[in-house]
Amino acid sequence: MRPDVLVGPSDWLIEQFGDKVADELWTRVPEALSTAIDREVHAHPAMTQTMERVLANPRWALPYEELVLFLGTLPGAEIISVPRSVYQLVLINGHVVVPWCYGQSARVSMRDAEVGRSFGRLARELLRRFGPPWRRSPVEAPLPLDAVDEREVAKICAAVARIAPKPEVIIAGYAGAPNLGLLRACLGEIKSTDNGTLSWSHLDDLPLPPPVIPRPRRMQFP
Repeated sequence: MRPDVLVGPSDWLIEQFGDKVADELWTRVPEALSTAIDREVHAHPAMTQTMERVLANPRWALPYEELVLFLGTLPGAEIISVPRSVYQLVLINGHVVVPWCYGQSARVSMRDAEVGRSFGRLARELLRRFGPPWRRSPVEAPLPLDAVDEREVAKICAAVARIAPKPEVIIAGYAGAPNLGLLRACLGEIKSTDNGTLSWSHLDDLPLPPPVIPRPRRMQFP
């Protein structure tokens, strides 16, 4: 295990979610993200370059779906969804968990990624509505026009806005590649600096789930 990964949940995670839920998040978040990548790879085994773009696409539905499946059964969890949308979120103890693919290398932690640079429309809008005050960074890439995405983001953000008290945003970041699977997984909370840019107020590198070892096939004899 990497030296930057703690053997158990950090004090920050326990403070945010309590002992029991923090223990579950520590392992379930990476399991959910790993499962999402594995599902995509197994569904399209010969499309490596296309899958690299899929994994980095903020509208890729599987991370949202798997986080809901893995975390939605935790005590106090609430699932937030809207009809006919790729977006679904899980709310736990006043925190909305949002996936973000920040890279494709195991060498880089989310701590070193530029906050906001590759965020999709949903993450940006959730942070604007429910995160710390901030201004648009010059490194923040403009988003392409997409009426469908704008509509879906508006609907799910409206659903989140009905929650009281106002929830906080937690980023479930990951690095992954089609031929290597999940390479890193992190949970982080964002703050704004004095000049209005974004940075991490806290971040945990999570332990990766053990690799799945294929079972040997039985030989059949006539």
